[in-house]
Amino acid sequence: MKLGIVADEISRDFATAVRIGKELGLMRYEIRNLTSGRAPMCDPQEMREVERIAAGEGVEITALSPGLFKLTDDAAAFAREISEVYPRAAEWAHRLQLPGLIVFGFHKPGKPDRVVDWLADAGARAQADGLLLMIEPEPICVADTGSITADLIRRAGVPSLRINYDPGNVAWQTDRDPIDEFDEVAPLIANVHIKDYRPGPTWLPAGEGIIDYRAHFRALQRIGYQGPISLEPHMDGSAETTRACKNAFESLWEGA
Repeated sequence: MKLGIVADEISRDFATAVRIGKELGLMRYEIRNLTSGRAPMCDPQEMREVERIAAGEGVEITALSPGLFKLTDDAAAFAREISEVYPRAAEWAHRLQLPGLIVFGFHKPGKPDRVVDWLADAGARAQADGLLLMIEPEPICVADTGSITADLIRRAGVPSLRINYDPGNVAWQTDRDPIDEFDEVAPLIANVHIKDYRPGPTWLPAGEGIIDYRAHFRALQRIGYQGPISLEPHMDGSAETTRACKNAFESLWEGA
């Protein structure tokens, strides 16, 4: 398994993130926050620099997370994001040869029926563009667990909607290991984030918190998952911490 990392978990300066990451053997990067703002609604020159650095350093960009729908809680905000943020993000997804975008499931408090309609509309737009929308469960969003996200996707009925599988975020919401929802979300998993959790919240390398990552990795291997897996430590960004998270993942993945 070729492990990656969300680049700004090391540094918002992409050149620095790649320099440190490559020293640790990380050759895959997700793009989220850059020094000038959330990608791609940041300085266009910085996005072009990301593209240049990736090509020059021989690293792979595996995902783009523009923050779509994370703070969206009404029709006006949805219309604004679809008309302003989505087109630029879709353009960069195509330019970077990505399968789609990491998005979120609408800010609480939201009306579930509106959320389903918005997901259906956004998913149809992405499908027309040949892209996936990979919804990341997040405690501040209506889609706050894998099970709820899977239910919303089924109700939206659009094949371009998938899940960014993040057991750490779901554990943060529920204060327990979400392994029991794996089979429900498995057919929808298109991207994976790795971080461990202890109530507080305290973020830890995989295997040091309440999540049985060996069980999660066995489950991913059982379904033959071959997509990207990225560290998202939520820790201090140091080379030492990143190395510890990488080593923890590799040990548990190989032992699964």
